[in-house]
Amino acid sequence: MKPNRFLFAFSVLTLAAVMAAAPARAQQNGGTGGNYETRLSDIEDEMRALNGRVEQLEFAIRRLDQTLQRMQGDTDGRLQRLEAAATAQQQPAQPVVPPNSTEPPQNMENPNGTLGGLKLQNGKIVGGEVNPQAPPLPQTPPDYGLTPQEQYDAAFALLRQADYDGAEKAFKNFIDKNPKEKLLSNAKYWYGETLYVRGKLDEAAVAFADAWQQDPQGAKAPDSLLKLAMSLAAIDKVPDACTALGELKTKYPSASPTIRSRANEESGKLKCAAH
Repeated sequence: MKPNRFLFAFSVLTLAAVMAAAPARAQQNGGTGGNYETRLSDIEDEMRALNGRVEQLEFAIRRLDQTLQRMQGDTDGRLQRLEAAATAQQQPAQPVVPPNSTEPPQNMENPNGTLGGLKLQNGKIVGGEVNPQAPPLPQTPPDYGLTPQEQYDAAFALLRQADYDGAEKAFKNFIDKNPKEKLLSNAKYWYGETLYVRGKLDEAAVAFADAWQQDPQGAKAPDSLLKLAMSLAAIDKVPDACTALGELKTKYPSASPTIRSRANEESGKLKCAAH
């Protein structure tokens, strides 16, 4: 049964039920002609309202039917395009045979031999390689699944073990993966240390400068300036080293006694007063 026929039948049954109930309602109201006419008028109003609802439902059903038809047309079109593309990919390339040549086409597959891990004979699969080797899985990073604090602790443990290569990679990974972590300036300082102890002084100077700029008010800021000065001095950039030491004395007068003592020692060694 189509939706409009169903709605028509529904409206007829509803009208019949309302009309059948009219005499009974009239009797309940005293059976008078005036009451009956009043009820009849009410029934007509109800029927008009019902007819309005039926028309709204019919309109909504027509809209839904049109939408479904458009969706089905779009789906059919996409499926046809996919099938056409798949058919074009499955068609084998035509072999190129030179005129009057007795050689088999060079791009024709050998009916005997192997195809990947399968063995072919006369174009049919007759077996396969035993235990074919699968490509190796990518190596799991050592810090996989670790929290930022655990990553930092693992890198610092490598530094304590004097594994400076491993510590450099671990701190670099921490810096790359945690650009907003509170331990970032510390990690950059220790990353510079892994470079400094191995004589990579140019890289160390850059790393210590980056560590200081990351957090000038951080706990490692005075240490970073001191090691920046020492790295610059080691690569014969004495004026720059003295500038860093002057910044350290000016901006961090309450630095630890060890830092202040080492800064004074370096200043005297470099004769910074003369610069």
